[in-house]
Amino acid sequence: MGTREQILAIGQELLVEDGLRAITTNAVAQRARVSKKTLYQHFPSKDELLEGILVSFLENQLGRWDAILERDEPAIERILASLRFVAEFLPMIQTRLVNQVEAVAPHLWLTIDAIRMKRLQRLMSLMTEAQDEGFLRPDVDPDHWTLMLTGMIRSVVTPQVLLRTGISLAEILVSIQQIYFHGLLTDKGKRYIADKEIS
Repeated sequence: MGTREQILAIGQELLVEDGLRAITTNAVAQRARVSKKTLYQHFPSKDELLEGILVSFLENQLGRWDAILERDEPAIERILASLRFVAEFLPMIQTRLVNQVEAVAPHLWLTIDAIRMKRLQRLMSLMTEAQDEGFLRPDVDPDHWTLMLTGMIRSVVTPQVLLRTGISLAEILVSIQQIYFHGLLTDKGKRYIADKEIS
């Protein structure tokens, strides 16, 4: 493992253990056993260090979601697995990351937003597949659905809204699933999900 990768790995450990606030140049350099001079050669500022750690952490974690999206199984199953993944992932990062971004590095929210929007766009192609398979209503335009979903997520799933309302990411996810997904199901899709819940 190279020095840059080692620094990022240590930063991710700090992020998981104590959250975004724990990531300081001193803490990372000390734990990675590198000098601050070496740290600054790879990350010329604390902002670049935070962004590097954040992006590597999210991409590593979301690699699991990418694997779900690439599975060789019906689109409806990949959508359901995606919803389960997000339900597990979001609460894990809420206190360590999302709730701290506003205070520590608000500019990083744009980076987080870009990463999550990339995955949401991939869900749009899954929706089209699920429509072709007969699980989702054919009269709903996938572009419109994705546009409304991403707009809702961008306006609601933000540090400011979550901190102000006290709503958890898990609660929001349940609402998204009920409002934005279950309303799309055909009778075939409803039976499929009912069968999954029974088994």
